[in-house]
Amino acid sequence: MKWSLRLATLTLVGFLFLTGCGNQRIVNSSSNSGSSSKTTSSVKHKKSKPKSTKKKTTSTSNKQSTTLVWNSRKDKQLNEFIDQWAPTMNQSYVKYDGKNSLKTSPGMVYPDDLPRVNVEGSKASIAWSKDGKGDNSYNVVAIYNYNGTVPPLPNHITYFFTFHNNQPVVLVDQSRDGTPNLLETKNTKVKDSFDSIVAGNYKPSSENSSSENSNNQKQATISDPKIIGALVYEKARNGVDLTKEVDLGVYTANGKYWIGTGTSTSNVGFTIDGDTVHYFTKDMANADSTADAEEIEHTVSLSDLESQYYSTNDQKQMIQDVVGKMPAIENQ
Repeated sequence: MKWSLRLATLTLVGFLFLTGCGNQRIVNSSSNSGSSSKTTSSVKHKKSKPKSTKKKTTSTSNKQSTTLVWNSRKDKQLNEFIDQWAPTMNQSYVKYDGKNSLKTSPGMVYPDDLPRVNVEGSKASIAWSKDGKGDNSYNVVAIYNYNGTVPPLPNHITYFFTFHNNQPVVLVDQSRDGTPNLLETKNTKVKDSFDSIVAGNYKPSSENSSSENSNNQKQATISDPKIIGALVYEKARNGVDLTKEVDLGVYTANGKYWIGTGTSTSNVGFTIDGDTVHYFTKDMANADSTADAEEIEHTVSLSDLESQYYSTNDQKQMIQDVVGKMPAIENQ
């Protein structure tokens, strides 16, 4: 009887032991299954990368679409700005027209001499480009030059409107000798206007928004007495070739400006009253000498003088060359 009870007890303990092992296997199996599931989920998460590629493509596309463009409309707007702005600086600029080279008073010729210049003190690839496209570091889309008339002579201001690293950059040179060194302009009016023109949102300033006055006449862009004197001299001498007038100069006397070559017969007096110029010639028809000749007053508008003798690039270049050789205005 006791033996039978012990056998039953051992049998029950063995059954319980086996049952526990089986449950442990189930738990381990479930745990392994969960680990496998997590690993699979983690692998799937690491695979998703296509979105970043699309963003890069979009960014590249947007960058390409902002490439700078230069065209005839923008070139005309820049020309209008220079014509409006230059008189406020008592200057008059000659534009490179794409055909006839510009000559500065110290002797540089543009765009021909661009390979000779430095930019910010160092050699740089810079060249003319009608549309702003090219492989140069600086692609020049417009050039404007002013040859100064006030000593020390010779002097000049030359602006180079360029595209550099896909940005509009205005360079200026005032070198009088040696290798020209082009520097980025500090004139904010010029810089900001070029930026606006390139961006396509340029609007002329309110004070200069119109190139015409109330009488629909074109406003003059000149104010330099030497330039005005040269134009008056051409008018009074019926289109004389100023390049052959040796020792031509301007001086003041008796409340007037005078322009001539140093002789009483060559002198022409003039006064400037706003946009109106009064000039005086001698009527030699009924006189034995210049001293006895009657003085005749003539009136002409600055805009008419400019239109007749100072409107084309060739005319401006010639006048500036002549005026650049004149001495300073003196009172006599």
